[in-house]
Amino acid sequence: MISSTPLLTGLAMAVLCIAWASILLPMNRLPLAARVLVIFIITLLLMLPLAELPVWYYVRGVFGDSSVTALCFYTAIILQQNFSWPLFQKDELVLLRRLTLAAALLLYPFALGLTQFDSYRLGYSNLWLVVIILIITLFCWQKKYYFMALMMTAAVAACSLQLLESHNLWDYLLDPLFIIAVILTRPGPRHQGYVPG
Repeated sequence: MISSTPLLTGLAMAVLCIAWASILLPMNRLPLAARVLVIFIITLLLMLPLAELPVWYYVRGVFGDSSVTALCFYTAIILQQNFSWPLFQKDELVLLRRLTLAAALLLYPFALGLTQFDSYRLGYSNLWLVVIILIITLFCWQKKYYFMALMMTAAVAACSLQLLESHNLWDYLLDPLFIIAVILTRPGPRHQGYVPG
């Protein structure tokens, strides 16, 4: 993720792994102390060296870098699933799913060469993409979907600071694992948060 800061890259991989453990495993059935212990163990295992490189390095090699929006979303999953701290409203998650799927349909088929139009190129200093994100962010803020507004603001800010190895805004907004996580996460029936699974 952040090539000049290995510790932050390792922590980002830890957030990814803990979030997916929270999605795939029934961690919310464990006592709070056990959940904290599982989180600590996953983080520790990822930092341990394996053949002179930390384990997170291999995780990154398999899954690639997480987008900034994905890291925000994974953090929200960890807080919700393990500490009952919802950051998303129920309707906000529905909107996030729709926007994520629409962006994925705009990006991936065209970027893979199915047509002459390459939507991935729009991520390189394209004012229109930034304007669209700004409009969506303002809409989210007006609807009081503050976490979505924060996610998109963080992605644009991180891109302008070039915190990832990529200089393309799409890489700060989307990645395949994030899309799958958004699809697997469903709105919770009894509260305004969400429930992974």
